[in-house]
Amino acid sequence: MTTNVNSEALSAELDSIYYLDQKYRKQLLNTYEIDSSEMKFLWSKQNELDQKNLKRIQEIIDTIGGYPGKSLVGNTSSKTAFFVLQHAPDSIQNEYYEMIIQAGKDRELSLNLVALYQDRYLMQTGQPQIYGSQILMTKEIDSVSGKMVEVTKLWPIADTTNIDSLRLWNGMGPLEEYLNAFELSRW
Repeated sequence: MTTNVNSEALSAELDSIYYLDQKYRKQLLNTYEIDSSEMKFLWSKQNELDQKNLKRIQEIIDTIGGYPGKSLVGNTSSKTAFFVLQHAPDSIQNEYYEMIIQAGKDRELSLNLVALYQDRYLMQTGQPQIYGSQILMTKEIDSVSGKMVEVTKLWPIADTTNIDSLRLWNGMGPLEEYLNAFELSRW
């Protein structure tokens, strides 16, 4: 990893990138229906920012020769590359999967974020998740009314017996508390 980096300047740049990464996502949360014109507009704006952010994060990773972690940019700024990569296309997420896992092992990235990344990777590859972090929001036909409705589901979990221990070990709260935010239950 390159040591000739102005950590303070890089940290400030990462903070700016993080702001842009979240800019429209905050408005998207529970604001509009999935297929609404407002939702499509906000996603188009966010996607433009995501492409620019991803390009810059890839340049930073290439320049420093690895993940811009806690020891280089501090705890808060170390999360930016994670968020940008997690919002990238699946092929990009897969490309950086091992780097994210290693950043967690090296304590350069919070374990709860590594767990989110790992669960998303597993979901994308059709495998059960480990930590129970991935929730799907889809449209399905209601069996009673016959109408198209939005449905929120938990992606399957590999080991539900030890899930809360795994979550705790990785800095996450109990699964049931997490699911309550989505009005879901594992029971």
